[in-house]
Amino acid sequence: MCWFMGKVKDFQHLLGDGHSMIDIEKVRKDIEMCERGLNEEYYLNWSGLKEELNTASIMEKYSSLYEREVVDHVAALREISEPEEERRLRYLHHVVTHYYILDRVKDLTDAKETEEAKLKITVEGEEMPYRISGVTMINEDDRLKRQAIHNARLGAIDGLNQILEERMKRMQALAKELGYTNYAKLYGTLKGINFTSLLSEIKELTRRTDKLYREKMSELTEGIELKLEEAEKHDVAYLLRAKQFDPHFTKGGSLPALRETLKGLGIDLDAQKNIVVDVEEREKKTPRAFCAPIEIPDKVMLVTMPQGGYSDYSSLFHEAGHAEHFANTSPKEPMEFKYLGDNSVTESFAFVFDYLLTDRNWVDEYVKMPDTDAYIEHSYLEKLFFLRRYGAKLEYEMKLHTEGVAGMDSVYKSVLEDALIFDHPEKHYLLDHDDGFYCSQYLRAWIFEAQMRDLLKEKFGEKWFLNADSGVYLTDLWSVGQKFDVVELAQNEGFQGLDVDPLLEEIMTNLE
Repeated sequence: MCWFMGKVKDFQHLLGDGHSMIDIEKVRKDIEMCERGLNEEYYLNWSGLKEELNTASIMEKYSSLYEREVVDHVAALREISEPEEERRLRYLHHVVTHYYILDRVKDLTDAKETEEAKLKITVEGEEMPYRISGVTMINEDDRLKRQAIHNARLGAIDGLNQILEERMKRMQALAKELGYTNYAKLYGTLKGINFTSLLSEIKELTRRTDKLYREKMSELTEGIELKLEEAEKHDVAYLLRAKQFDPHFTKGGSLPALRETLKGLGIDLDAQKNIVVDVEEREKKTPRAFCAPIEIPDKVMLVTMPQGGYSDYSSLFHEAGHAEHFANTSPKEPMEFKYLGDNSVTESFAFVFDYLLTDRNWVDEYVKMPDTDAYIEHSYLEKLFFLRRYGAKLEYEMKLHTEGVAGMDSVYKSVLEDALIFDHPEKHYLLDHDDGFYCSQYLRAWIFEAQMRDLLKEKFGEKWFLNADSGVYLTDLWSVGQKFDVVELAQNEGFQGLDVDPLLEEIMTNLE
């Protein structure tokens, strides 16, 4: 008690007197309303219902949230709070700091997304939207035509890069203004993730899979008469698209397959009125599935524009994992556990569904290929590719955010090519980047998903996805939202913490 009272006195100057104190409950309510507004705005733009993205007006409506005074106030409250309240304030501190930065680059964020939505390219006299052109490219069998689309896309992004460079420099300066050494230190602290330690683990995975990766990827590029070192980014995207499996992953089959899979878990997607499935085709709709949790748990948008192919199914199942997590979160949970917290958790649940497509038992049940060996091997090669790619992204982003923007185009190319071998264009150095070191949360989610998969099989059998008790178990985990970070979640389920070995063993077993 004396310690607590002492802390109150220590922070009196920050908390102010009773008349000037910031209303923390109003901050929480406004954060929730802002999150809802932003998620709805992104839904409208990415779904093609609205051409211009205007997050600036939403941020402006709640501008009082994103002041330095609020950031400092929440940080100070954390120091004098009991553990459960401190957890909520920790997540709140993260988001108000994150949005303090985003608020000061909102004009550039909107400019980039609006420019991208409007952008068109012309290839051999044919005009196509920039966003759709990526899908067209990876489906194009003719390498010369595919390369022409790739080159046209590269030629069109100079304007985007100018916006993104200014935006990046501004964010990095803001991190220092907040008292952190750099942007990397800021987000490592806010997220509670040791990026250096995580990178070390992933680099070890990269080292141990290097020979296998080179061998299997070389076999892949030999299919189009290229050595791996000669391949370009569009070649690998085309090959990983794996059109040879399309007869088993038809354009109209992804949503029915999802419905049946959920039914096996005792979940009726059509009866979940809080999940709105948007499948309408629109010219400016982003082709990749996404989830927009507008109001958790009451209004969750699951958006897809079916294209056909393995990756189309994979992205829908991934986003469905997010949607089920958000839609099954208890409405009684506080705002911080519904909208904030460690996104490694929701990404883990998304991967649990996503990687059902690599499970031989699931494939035999729902796809029924005559010979699944080639497909399973391809799926795990793609998984290994993405693990190495995101490890390289983490390494690159640590350099970007400790050394600054200047000269990072060549660093991006070097780091990505060291890990993946084939050509990477320098011009992607800012487009291939997510705010706040989100790549680290994907990496942690990949690690925990492998542990989670083993646990589900241990509890409910090899065909756990056909056991309604699995659905009950998952629904119980989903109900607390993101109260726990992914390390705590692993510990709650009986693990010592995150362990990369099950992930490594799974990949080696399925590829060797």
